[in-house]
Amino acid sequence: MRRKFVQIAALALCLALMAGTASASAALPSAAIDDTIIRVGLAYSGYQSRTLDGANLANGTGSGFRLGYFDDSNQFIQLGATEETEISVVETVNAGFGTAGGYTSYHTSLAGTAAVVVGEYHLQLPGGYATFQEAQIAAGIYEGGFPAYIGSVFYARIANCASREEALAVQERFAEEGVQTELVGTSSYGVNVVVTGTNTILFQYDDRGSGTGLGIMPNAAGGDENFVTLFNTQAFGGRDNNRWYGGFRYERVNGGNLTVVNMVKLGDYLKGVVPIEVSSSWPIEAQKAQAVAARTYALNGLNGHRSAHFDLCPSTDCQAYSGLARAAAASDRAVEETAGVTVKYNGKYASCNYYSSNGGASMSAKDVWGTDYPYLLGKADPYETAANINNAWTRTYSFAELTAKLGYRSTITSAKITRYTDFGNPLTIVFYTENGSTYTMTTYQLVRALSLSSYRYDLGPGGGNKTDGAVSGYTSGGLAVNGAVVSGGIGGMYAVDGGGNTIPLPADAWVVTGTDQTVTVDEWSGVTGDDGLYRGTNGSFVISGRGSGHNVGMSQWGAWAMAQQGFTYKEILEFYYTGVTVG
Repeated sequence: MRRKFVQIAALALCLALMAGTASASAALPSAAIDDTIIRVGLAYSGYQSRTLDGANLANGTGSGFRLGYFDDSNQFIQLGATEETEISVVETVNAGFGTAGGYTSYHTSLAGTAAVVVGEYHLQLPGGYATFQEAQIAAGIYEGGFPAYIGSVFYARIANCASREEALAVQERFAEEGVQTELVGTSSYGVNVVVTGTNTILFQYDDRGSGTGLGIMPNAAGGDENFVTLFNTQAFGGRDNNRWYGGFRYERVNGGNLTVVNMVKLGDYLKGVVPIEVSSSWPIEAQKAQAVAARTYALNGLNGHRSAHFDLCPSTDCQAYSGLARAAAASDRAVEETAGVTVKYNGKYASCNYYSSNGGASMSAKDVWGTDYPYLLGKADPYETAANINNAWTRTYSFAELTAKLGYRSTITSAKITRYTDFGNPLTIVFYTENGSTYTMTTYQLVRALSLSSYRYDLGPGGGNKTDGAVSGYTSGGLAVNGAVVSGGIGGMYAVDGGGNTIPLPADAWVVTGTDQTVTVDEWSGVTGDDGLYRGTNGSFVISGRGSGHNVGMSQWGAWAMAQQGFTYKEILEFYYTGVTVG
């Protein structure tokens, strides 16, 4: 593939991008909000992701790429450009092209075996240059020459060698022709831009640890079109050649491997979030509520991953995001028709947490995370309840498994929920062990330790069906009549048949739970006396509930239910976030 460059003026500003410096204490003008640049980490050292040795880019809609860096205001500063439409960014160490870890790109592990290797030793011509173009012309006289930007100076470099000995041999041949060169490498922050699948270097960039990293934007020809770039994400998510708006930043944070960051306008970012977080087939008002909540959440999350030099991760630890993998007309519409709309409390961006479903009641942030937000309050959710969403779940453990998971030394024998919220969600659980010890856990601690699906649960089968603080059906204290736990078993109790006749309850009487399970009364109560302790079900410890997620803020399925009933996105947000202003 022939190498081509587009002549530019050094340090030309390529896009009038808004700075991503908003904070929760200083809201941006609404007209500018969706132009805020969001830095989304796509490959980084962290949960469910990793750094890379090399990363591929392809641009099938523009005419190549612009090369430069993003300044402190997230504005792209253009240094040079190439009309090549398939390029890769590679660490400036020996790296071979091939497949490793399911990803076809450049890998240091393949440096000794691959047919194509990008080497770490180069020769540099004397002196520096003022512009990319000048360095490119000087380097272009020699085969394999390329411009380099080291620190803040342009250089002309030639040769691409995998060993010092090889580089010295090439240097000697140039010297015999009267060309004086210096043997050079780069620092642990350097990166190469190469033609994908070759060892042809187009540009070398080394910020010497300043933290700018290499910036790449699509469409070397310029223009206002919203071009889409293909970025191979197979290595950390199984999505090969996904499409992305915006540009990319490649940085070797602390001298490590490549951290890849998508530099994207907030509005375009949301078009990649909304259809991942909720279905694009949902009612438009529910999608709009999601768009506004996600927009506000993102503005609150600026610089959230400051140690890795980006704002938000692409997983549900922040907000789910995978570029345009699921982009749809309906979700785009939800973003566009709510452009600039945010949720505020006392004039500041609210922390718009959300989750899948709550099973009938949400939680206050203070009871889950320990931080009190006056607008993140627990409440009964009649919309989810009325919709009868299928979100029931059950976890079953042996007593030995439960003891190990909770980290206790003595085997658990029983447990009791001692405090509930006003809406029936557990707050405090006490566990009793065979040596007489007792352990008290908060609901947050238990949910985390056991990876429970939500915060609306109870001990035993059929849990998570409370509608208020009183028991409606199952109770961890046993069978209840009119809210009072029956002591002494079911002896002396009667049932009324369809003909109005009363008959004594047999010892093996059965009940139907709120989740349509059929169990014996003994299994239902899980007690042997009137002490209110749950002692297990058929020798196992059962926790059952409803909902999915942390239960704080907006329920996505609740938003769906409200939209189905005709509520607007503003009404949905104002229900789930107490006392806020939407606009």
